[in-house]
Amino acid sequence: MQQENLAGEKIFGTKTVKINLPVLFFSEDNICYAYMPSFDLTGYGNTEEEARQSLTIVLDEFLRYTLNKNTLFIEMQRLGWKIKSKRKPMHAPQISELINTNPQLKEIVNYKQYTTSEYQVNVPDFA
Repeated sequence: MQQENLAGEKIFGTKTVKINLPVLFFSEDNICYAYMPSFDLTGYGNTEEEARQSLTIVLDEFLRYTLNKNTLFIEMQRLGWKIKSKRKPMHAPQISELINTNPQLKEIVNYKQYTTSEYQVNVPDFA
């Protein structure tokens, strides 16, 4: 599996945790999409590389905005993240946990040809 750092530490003023998250790539009407179900974010482009780069921008902007508004923790919980105490680290929801509550993910998995890669993302350490 390919690993890349989508959200750089540069946007965080606090300690970060590196988490590997799945990204699903699929094409529709000659447009390539990169979908990250853990944050319910999508990037797109003419190629898979452009879709990945677009997702990087979308994810960075999402993290920057929610950190600025102090809503990242709330958004992550809304999206199914489990954020525990210092002794138990946070973890993103698994695709199997999201499939019945996320219509976009369900459609991709059931009706699209897709590939999955795992990307390393830096998120703030809430502990």
